[in-house]
Amino acid sequence: MGFKNIIVALDRSPQAPLVLEQAQDLAQKEGAKLLLFHAINVEVAGEVGPLLGTGVGLDLAAGKALQQIHQSNIEAEIAHVRDNLQAYCRQAKSQGLEVEFNYEVGDPGSLICDRAAKLPADLIVMGRRGRQGFTEFLLGSVSNYVIHHAHCSVLVVQGQLTIDN
Repeated sequence: MGFKNIIVALDRSPQAPLVLEQAQDLAQKEGAKLLLFHAINVEVAGEVGPLLGTGVGLDLAAGKALQQIHQSNIEAEIAHVRDNLQAYCRQAKSQGLEVEFNYEVGDPGSLICDRAAKLPADLIVMGRRGRQGFTEFLLGSVSNYVIHHAHCSVLVVQGQLTIDN
């Protein structure tokens, strides 16, 4: 079975270049097309509203200011992600690969699986930060979610393990 469409799920972790390198190697061997994908995980701006008037000391004007700051942060993150993906795209194209990129705002695990199904992808290549124990319980594991919900094969590039004390 060969791979024709590979989604490369990238984040802003230090291991993202290693994930991309693994995907590029596979794409060259298989003659596959790469889709570099980043899921921007941010809180929904509207979630600030329910906190207003609940004793946290915020009035309506402060809530609007927080929403504006949140929107500015989202826009700055999108610009940074787009710049990173464009640089990664240039890198892959310099190796003669067919590559494009995309990003979306939302839950990373479900967005990666949805994008893979829509392409359709034959393979998802992604990293794993190595969270364990309580940290993984609190923050979740995107790679674990994708492994259990993706319709295609998943290659997880192992990061350095971080063990809770």
